[in-house]
Amino acid sequence: MRWWESMEVGRSTIHFTPVQHWSKRGLFDRNKSLWGGWFFETSDLKLYHAGDTGYSNDFNTTYQRLGAPDYSFIPIGAYDPRWFMKDSHVNPEEAVQIALDLKTPHSFGMHWGTFTLTDEPVAEPPQRLAAELKAKGLSPDFFRSPKPGEVLSLSK
Repeated sequence: MRWWESMEVGRSTIHFTPVQHWSKRGLFDRNKSLWGGWFFETSDLKLYHAGDTGYSNDFNTTYQRLGAPDYSFIPIGAYDPRWFMKDSHVNPEEAVQIALDLKTPHSFGMHWGTFTLTDEPVAEPPQRLAAELKAKGLSPDFFRSPKPGEVLSLSK
């Protein structure tokens, strides 16, 4: 799919949204395909999955074009060292800003805690997420970081 293309699957619409990252599947095909996030929409539920991403204005644009998702899945890990990871992976503070840009009432942190991928301590992302929520006066329910493998129940 191309960015902003949509497809119908049953009673759902799936939109492919731009994010800031890159693609590569082999040795010589860097950026030969698109990367992105997914906005899933039914008549009574909207879900957003950011995938891997650095922070950009794409999230404001997604909100403007598709509205606020009921639930968002936003990466909070694999961000250090910043000089190297900033363009392709957000830190927890930027993840909170993405949730605010999307105007989503509930977000879940992903992309952390399963194995050591980058330089930050493996358990650090949810700690920094909690600190950022507190600093911004936001409820812990606004943006949770489920433990890897935790099952979530979504309902409106």
